[in-house]
Amino acid sequence: MSLTIDNGRAMDSADVRMPAPLNLWHDDRPLPPWVQELARDFDVDDLVEVIIGRCLSIAFPNQAHDDEFRGYLTASTSANARCLRSVIAGEIALEDVHLEAVLSFAKVQAQLRIPQKSMQRSYRISFFTMWEAWSNHLRKAITDRDIDRDEAFLAQQLLTQTILGYQDFVASQVAETYTHDYEALNRSRGHMRRSLVRDILRDESGVLSSSDAAILSYDLTSRHIAVLLPTVAEGAATQLAVGMRAAVSCQHSLVYPLTLSSSVVWLGRIGEWKRQVLDALDSVLIEAGVPAAVGGAHAGIDGFRTTLTEAMDAERIRAAWDRPGAPSVVHHGDVGLEILLMRDPVQARQFVERELGPLARDTVEAQRLRETLEASFRFGSHVAAAEHLQLHEHTVRNRLHKAEELLGHTLNERRTELQVAARLIRLLANIEQTPVTPPS
Repeated sequence: MSLTIDNGRAMDSADVRMPAPLNLWHDDRPLPPWVQELARDFDVDDLVEVIIGRCLSIAFPNQAHDDEFRGYLTASTSANARCLRSVIAGEIALEDVHLEAVLSFAKVQAQLRIPQKSMQRSYRISFFTMWEAWSNHLRKAITDRDIDRDEAFLAQQLLTQTILGYQDFVASQVAETYTHDYEALNRSRGHMRRSLVRDILRDESGVLSSSDAAILSYDLTSRHIAVLLPTVAEGAATQLAVGMRAAVSCQHSLVYPLTLSSSVVWLGRIGEWKRQVLDALDSVLIEAGVPAAVGGAHAGIDGFRTTLTEAMDAERIRAAWDRPGAPSVVHHGDVGLEILLMRDPVQARQFVERELGPLARDTVEAQRLRETLEASFRFGSHVAAAEHLQLHEHTVRNRLHKAEELLGHTLNERRTELQVAARLIRLLANIEQTPVTPPS
């Protein structure tokens, strides 16, 4: 819905041809001057927030957590709402409203392969919400000014006519732009490849024709790992994939956008994914300064799907990890315990509170004792834990003694449970706030 008013510039052949506004009504009287004046007091910003909330929850639920998509939607909706206000205020005639050659939001939706019915629904939601807000604004003015009934009826009729005429004028051009871009993308090899990947992720048959296999250009019989890059768009991920392939000497790679700003890279090898190979992969990602979650190695088309699922599970843990020095690259196999136990955050919290008792409190002292407890379990000795925490050995001993007093039993009595609880408590605050968008 992104609009700009074209102040008389010559439109070249690449521009979208502007149809004349459709005259659905025979009443061509202008809005009364007092209605045009009302437009200057109309709060567009509040209206935009309502539209965004409705569109994301109803028309675009899969993009609700995509900040970049929300940014496009907000910018487009804001421009559209402000342009409509200018038309109602009489500052610009409907036939003088011009859209840019490429309507940015329609283009984004085409790129994301959002169904046209979702796009059209968002426009119906948007313009209904606009009509609803403008009607309420007009009704309040009618009451406050004690407008004559016939005049009020005419004002409501002409306002509705203006909004619906504007809706038809805009929506028809948006649909034309979306269809043009969607069809062009369908003809491109890259988007054909993305469509194939989407079908593979959804379809359990696992059968590709020879022509589809040639378009995909990736061997699905390999042993795959999926590298989820939550902050890297498709173009940058394609460049990064070159370095990853070189580092791990893999035969195949495939890049797929999850959202406008996140991607997954599958890497395929004939041989095993040994630890030293994965270490080389980590080095590339760390040097590039990008966070990543890596699925386990799995073979075949089922493995192609499984490793992505594992990478998405690992990303939820990586994103929720807030401890200092937390790794930027997380492998599914290294956080399997957290993934398993965090599938039910409510029960995980109950387990943590039951095992840690007073040590689960959100206080500086409790956090300090948990860190000492975890270091002691991890390194196996007071000396190593003290060196890691940069504390005196006696300080570590005192803290562990204090932890035992608060727990009411020795640390060795429930060593495994305490160690697990200390790992989980770091995730509970953030795990529900870090959604990972599945491929749609």
